[in-house]
Amino acid sequence: MGGVVFHQNTAEACRRFQAIGLDTDIYMGEYGQKDFFLDLETGKIDTDEFCRKLAEVTERESISYDEAEHCWLGFIKDVPVKGLHQLLELRKTYHIGLLSNTNPFIMGYTRSNRFCAEGNPITHYLDSFFCSYEMQVCKPNAEIYTKTLKMGGFKPEETLFVDDSITNIKAAEVAGIHGLHVNANEDWLAPLIEKLKTL
Repeated sequence: MGGVVFHQNTAEACRRFQAIGLDTDIYMGEYGQKDFFLDLETGKIDTDEFCRKLAEVTERESISYDEAEHCWLGFIKDVPVKGLHQLLELRKTYHIGLLSNTNPFIMGYTRSNRFCAEGNPITHYLDSFFCSYEMQVCKPNAEIYTKTLKMGGFKPEETLFVDDSITNIKAAEVAGIHGLHVNANEDWLAPLIEKLKTL
């Protein structure tokens, strides 16, 4: 989702977490989270427990849901409407699903009318959702790809996975899924159309 559906700004998310006293080097990574941040993204803890742990490590009395959400939403730089319209066009021919390492703060936002300038939730533009915290496993763990195939009723040879992480792409290909690596925050439609021609 980040770097493909929306333009991602990891530096801003880190800045926001640092502003409340977090050492982001310990807990946050470019393509994955660590410690209780990872626990949130794999569904081992909920938002209340995350806020409690965040308050604990930043030595604050408490952290509200809104404060934590504000920090997480630093990852979302902007949501290009052009890309959303491309998804709607693709849905006329293909089943378009989201497979993302994410958490309830991000998805609560994207599933609301705050998601984009058109006032639509992300569910308006995609057919299905496979979120790490709901599946209790993160990319590039092989289990997330096999679970996605099973839950969606997809055949690997008929499935194309698009991601800005080459590690995630290689893991999907091990599961028999076609992969397309795209550069983060760049237009993915042209390379996607070219790849689809070869399948």
